[in-house]
Amino acid sequence: MTDDATPIRRGWWRSNLLSLGVLAVLLPATVLGIGWWKWDHAFPGSGQPVWAVEPGKSGTVELQGATWGPVRSKEVADTSGLDMPPNAKLILVGVPVDPTGDKGPGCWSPKLVQKSTGRVWLSARTELGLLWNDDEPEDCVPTFEGEKAERYELVLPYVVPDDVEGPFWVDLEPLSAKSKYVRFSIDP
Repeated sequence: MTDDATPIRRGWWRSNLLSLGVLAVLLPATVLGIGWWKWDHAFPGSGQPVWAVEPGKSGTVELQGATWGPVRSKEVADTSGLDMPPNAKLILVGVPVDPTGDKGPGCWSPKLVQKSTGRVWLSARTELGLLWNDDEPEDCVPTFEGEKAERYELVLPYVVPDDVEGPFWVDLEPLSAKSKYVRFSIDP
């Protein structure tokens, strides 16, 4: 005879079935979500500069609706009249930009990178005491609705320590370039 007053004990697996089911769905979803996020931010479509596009024999690069280059560079010996820090030298870089369409490309601030160490410098126009000049921009020139994009040259003054030696790269990151950026090699 069975005693109906004795409660039936359910096993641990059975009593936690709902929680285990949720865990079985959320754990792989979390791992896949984190993996996708890492992948998306390291490869095309992420907006992060990953792959350098270097110039060919012509010295130019075609990227994001413009022809970039050929680049010119030199170390400026006469820095009188500029707010130069002591024990520093001035490297001047010129990068022609020729928009291929009606709209000019946008870009982040161009960088000077020392090849041997990876040290990075940004353009120092205002720090040198130079005012903005429409004829010598240091950033990409945006075009507004109704305007036609025209050819211009980026003029980029970089202040680096005296003991820094080339060669260098000049890196330009056009906006929305699918993880690509323009890289010119210079040795002023």
